[in-house]
Amino acid sequence: MPLVNTLATAQSPYLRAHKDNPVAWQQWTDSTLTRAGLENKPIFLSIGYHTCHWCHVMNDESFSSEQIAAVLNEHFIPIKVDREERPDVDSVYMLYLQAISGGRGGWPLNVFLAPGTLDPIYGGTYWPGPWDEVAAKTGRTMKPSGPEFKDVLLRINELWAQDEDKCRRAGADAVRQLRDWTMAKNKAEKSSLDTGILSDACEYFVDRYDSVHGGFGEAPKFPQPTMLSLFIRMNDYMKATEKVDLGNEINPADMAIYTLRQIAKSGIHDQIGNGFARYSVTADWSLPHFEKMLYDQAMLLNAYLDAWLFNRGANSFALDGVRDIAAYLTNGPLTHAQGGFYSAEDADSIAPDNALTKREGAYYVWTYEEFFKVLGRVPGDIAAAHWNVLEHGNVDPQFDLHHELRNQNVLAVTMELPELSRVFGKSIESLEEILSESRDKLRAHRESTRARPSVDTKIVACWNGLAISGLARAGAAVADVDPDLSTKWLDSAERAADFIKTNMYDDTTHRLRRVYLDGAGTIPGMCDDYAYLIAGLLDLYEATFDPGYLIWARNLQDTQNSFFWDETEGGYFAAGSDATDHLILRIKSGADTVEPSANAVSICNLLRFSAVLADDHLEGMAQRALDSFGKDMITQPYVYCAMLPSVVALSEGMRTILLVVGKDADEDAVKDMVAGVRSVLLPNTTVVQLRTIPRDENEGRLQGWLVQQDDIYKTVMAAHEAKEHDPNVTVYMCQRRECGLPITSKSQLIEVLKRESSN
Repeated sequence: MPLVNTLATAQSPYLRAHKDNPVAWQQWTDSTLTRAGLENKPIFLSIGYHTCHWCHVMNDESFSSEQIAAVLNEHFIPIKVDREERPDVDSVYMLYLQAISGGRGGWPLNVFLAPGTLDPIYGGTYWPGPWDEVAAKTGRTMKPSGPEFKDVLLRINELWAQDEDKCRRAGADAVRQLRDWTMAKNKAEKSSLDTGILSDACEYFVDRYDSVHGGFGEAPKFPQPTMLSLFIRMNDYMKATEKVDLGNEINPADMAIYTLRQIAKSGIHDQIGNGFARYSVTADWSLPHFEKMLYDQAMLLNAYLDAWLFNRGANSFALDGVRDIAAYLTNGPLTHAQGGFYSAEDADSIAPDNALTKREGAYYVWTYEEFFKVLGRVPGDIAAAHWNVLEHGNVDPQFDLHHELRNQNVLAVTMELPELSRVFGKSIESLEEILSESRDKLRAHRESTRARPSVDTKIVACWNGLAISGLARAGAAVADVDPDLSTKWLDSAERAADFIKTNMYDDTTHRLRRVYLDGAGTIPGMCDDYAYLIAGLLDLYEATFDPGYLIWARNLQDTQNSFFWDETEGGYFAAGSDATDHLILRIKSGADTVEPSANAVSICNLLRFSAVLADDHLEGMAQRALDSFGKDMITQPYVYCAMLPSVVALSEGMRTILLVVGKDADEDAVKDMVAGVRSVLLPNTTVVQLRTIPRDENEGRLQGWLVQQDDIYKTVMAAHEAKEHDPNVTVYMCQRRECGLPITSKSQLIEVLKRESSN
């Protein structure tokens, strides 16, 4: 029976977008992989995701081509995989591609596999489609360099037909080398990790710091929010005598905050809407790759929040960033009506001048004429100066490979209010009003006349965990400055958690499903799903003090420990022990990618649990996990930014702030003291609240479980319950199983917190 395209039945929007291709795409299933073995045809595995620009390009050029389909369907078993559904499959073959290409990778990830063994034979990313078809369709005159995709297909088919054994031997040898490399890399050794390793990481980034535009390294430039949060906390992590010596007057926090300030003004920030694009094609952040990912919004939300908490007075711009991203998450296209968040918004959308064509950035960019038609001459002059709108566009042609942005302007702040005031002779207040009105008009015009980019409507557990974390932390932090937004953001975080618990979690087995789209998918949760969601629930507990979130997080931690823990070396595998069929390698990585590594987040979770629940076993697991990556951390600490804080935590101990609400305490006093705790940045710190008199029966039951976990809680609660009159909210600062003297005033609390953070 000939192959037919099966993607119409797929759950993934990315896969379904290929259902009408002439390529007879199959899904990654037992039956498909078995068929490849029976027919002895190489597998062509193509991995991508919904908002991937070059995936769209290859789809248009090659996968929609009848001549490409004819070769693929006759000589190969073509399989499409959504990397966001199957990161376990993606990570294995990306590791192979990076090994054969000197560390380079990307998507679409295209790999040829030997049938039966699934060993990789050859791989690459984007290959151009048939030039005769591409030129006729697009009008392009410059042929791309390198082989066409059809040439690659014909060559692989020829090699397989001529010497199958050689192909198989090469694939098996590649897998053997990758397995040996990963085992050696993750070999647990008692490492001499200390806080000095932070200095090593810091020096690496300082050498690559762009003091003009902010950020680190050359184009393409990514925000790297995990690293920015590390830098903002750096002084807190280092002892006063061990602060990083940069050899100049700029410290790590200054670099991170300047970078966040520059990003907020840049082209990767949607200046008239909300949210941030994934990265910049240019070093000055002026030209984004326009897709908006949920995980980027969540991580940048945390980074901007850290910058604001680091210095509320000096970094008010960071609070604006927090509000912007939270608005995108709670009111934007990624918001699911019943709770939870979709995965991403595409880079490409319908071109205003051609309803049959999609172009990258079409929804966001402006011609000079359209910009002034919307705003008029005088407001337009001011807004154009502010956002760098030029008559012939502001996109450098060298970065516009497909000529999609000719005469277009990407909005980015290049003239700020003080300079605008000097140039136009207007007060800053009047300019703020003009720019606000201009922003509203441009946004209204954009929304009423343009087709919004498509949304990947998968709800992925791990990225929802990141969003829950960011919104919970932000909601808690702004309670004293904007109670209404605080309530809105916390409600959104709680609704997302409830959605996952209702639709993607089995309360009997405590197992997660990775994806929801019109129903829970069949793919089990991966390590990052557990790690990120647990972290989000811990943050949600500290934002609401509802012990139910803590209990659910602990159940998830037990499940993660059962199915993902490496009993031999420590640390967590990416895929569960019961989900390794058809995986040639079981990957265990501690290095960050664009997201923090699941192992780094898991180690932090273990340490937070050990502090809150007085669980020495979990602290020991954290140490073992850290040891399993210690050798590589010493070699290249700069790829372990998310794990480095745990080095400090294990060295110096986690801190727990315990708030005890007296039986006669006023609720306003409770809010005031909690606001004091949340007024500063608190690295490697957990916060617990206990009430002498719980507010209801359910809270009493859940709090009772929490109190039983720690003898300190029992002792403190017994002391407060014995008081005849207890009108205070009392704070205890605890570390390494010892607590300081009780603190009963907000001013004293803030003084202690600031003093400790400056040590």
